[in-house]
Amino acid sequence: MKHVKYLMVSFLILFLCLAFSACSKLEKPTIVSCSSTMTEIIYEIGAGDQVLGVTSFCFFPEQVIKDKEIGRVKVIGDFVHINFGLIDSIKPDLIFTDTNMQRKIADSLRVMGYAVYHFEPAKLEDVYDCITKIGEVTENGKKAQKMVDSMKKEMDNIRAISSQREPVKVYMEINHMGPWTFGSESPLDGMIEAAGGINIFGDTATGVFITSNAEIVQRNPDIILSPIWLDAELGGWTGITPLREIYTRPDFEKTNAVIRSRVLYYDSALMKHFGPRQVVATQKLAYLLHPEYFESPKGTIPWELGWIK
Repeated sequence: MKHVKYLMVSFLILFLCLAFSACSKLEKPTIVSCSSTMTEIIYEIGAGDQVLGVTSFCFFPEQVIKDKEIGRVKVIGDFVHINFGLIDSIKPDLIFTDTNMQRKIADSLRVMGYAVYHFEPAKLEDVYDCITKIGEVTENGKKAQKMVDSMKKEMDNIRAISSQREPVKVYMEINHMGPWTFGSESPLDGMIEAAGGINIFGDTATGVFITSNAEIVQRNPDIILSPIWLDAELGGWTGITPLREIYTRPDFEKTNAVIRSRVLYYDSALMKHFGPRQVVATQKLAYLLHPEYFESPKGTIPWELGWIK
């Protein structure tokens, strides 16, 4: 009789353990991401199965595309136009937004009663903190911390080589309509520094801002970078500004970048997604600035070839 009771108690304990484990998995918070950068981080730390909604601009990693195609994950809008009614029908536990362009969206969602985590990283360290925080609130803290530790180690490895080289003065254009660039309050500034470069506007204590072509010429960059991205509808790469337009701007022929034919494109989606892939982006930058000391990361587009139209 005692043996039977022992078995019954054992089965009960096993049942309770399995039930608790199942409940724990189900109770992980559900997520809506309003930013492709946030989506990338969330999936890469192992929280992809918690995501119920993303934007039409969320393409990385590949799993998010599959999740959208099968309807497991809903498309809740694009980066600046969000379907609040759809989000309300999903009723996620957590919502993620980023950049100053989504501040009003974040505020509106908070008014609706949602727990919103909004990020505007200004430094590389802010990106690491962002990943750590996302891991914490989604209950994937260990994976997030492991990712951050790995990223820091790889960035230190890049710096160990680039710090021994002569710094290259870099002008990275965000958009020619301005033209727009960035100062020291952007993770891009830290990525350029880690790659062995100097942001020519690094002495400007701000994020993205409008400068002038005359100011760019005066600061005389050694290399000029213009954004390019993959356009799924056109089936190829598209650039905001043809390199020919940059080469022929007034007085740009006086800059070291034009004199030495170092006016190139950069993969906008890779460079501006401040998360797991920014290590690869920094490796690519390091190769671009110091090709004799770095190798081009596998799978990245050949920026060094340029693309003149």
